[in-house]
Amino acid sequence: MQMDLFTIRIASVVVVALIYMLFDIFNKRNVPSLFAYATLAYGLLLTVAYLDVMQIAVSLLIAVVVLSLGYVVYKIGQIGEGDIIELGALSLMLPIQIQPILGGTFSQFGMPFVVSVLIGTGIAALVILPIYYLPKAAMQSRRAMMKSIGAPTAFKALLITTAYLALMAFLMTFVGANPYAVVLLALMLIGSVTTVLFEKPITRVMVDYVNVDKFDEGDIIAFNLMEQKAIDQIKRKVRIFDRLVTPELISEMRSKNVRAKLPVYKQAMPLALPIFIGAVASLLFGNVLLYILPL
Repeated sequence: MQMDLFTIRIASVVVVALIYMLFDIFNKRNVPSLFAYATLAYGLLLTVAYLDVMQIAVSLLIAVVVLSLGYVVYKIGQIGEGDIIELGALSLMLPIQIQPILGGTFSQFGMPFVVSVLIGTGIAALVILPIYYLPKAAMQSRRAMMKSIGAPTAFKALLITTAYLALMAFLMTFVGANPYAVVLLALMLIGSVTTVLFEKPITRVMVDYVNVDKFDEGDIIAFNLMEQKAIDQIKRKVRIFDRLVTPELISEMRSKNVRAKLPVYKQAMPLALPIFIGAVASLLFGNVLLYILPL
């Protein structure tokens, strides 16, 4: 029975993450609220199915931390509400991963499964982002892409490259890093440097310039494409003006007749895609950081 329930948990993580991804990709990053909250309820049901007070308490604690911290990140305009609920639901379905499916006896040291998912998500996003957006940015304007690489940007990219290479040298010299770690770090290095060098061209592909009538709740305004003077000017009229678009912000902008067209992430990469990749990779291989820093 315990093995059957574990199989159900694994299958639930894959299926739920897949459905979130499909909604995000084919429904314009709009996950129905009914489905999102239903996944939380389903995750809670799987948590209760442990029939063990300690395991239930640990599962609930992990989910509360994920949802609470996620809400803070959501309010500052860095992540979507649906993505937070998805991560909370996944944490309820599989709070602690004892060992990965393909990892044999590779211990996860009792770390919450959602931590592995977040790390895998971050790495997947680093790799996917430039692959997906650079061709589109190049189609818009190759010249603008090259002009975006200024001295500060190049210096930042150089610092990142130096840090990655130093870490790789340290691991290979003193830890004996395996080939998987080297490949993983190389992918992270390429993704990080490319994203930093072409941040503005990539961002421009992600945004549409729209006025308040085209705002949707949960949209994020690209402050990095706005001049500080323009941001301050709107803030003098709309005190709650911030990156995250809320019903209150829409209402106040309309009442103050602020009709400026602003850069809004309408074409942003669905985060549910790297979350799905991160979840599947974590189920199969566990926390990928343990391959980089073997403990």
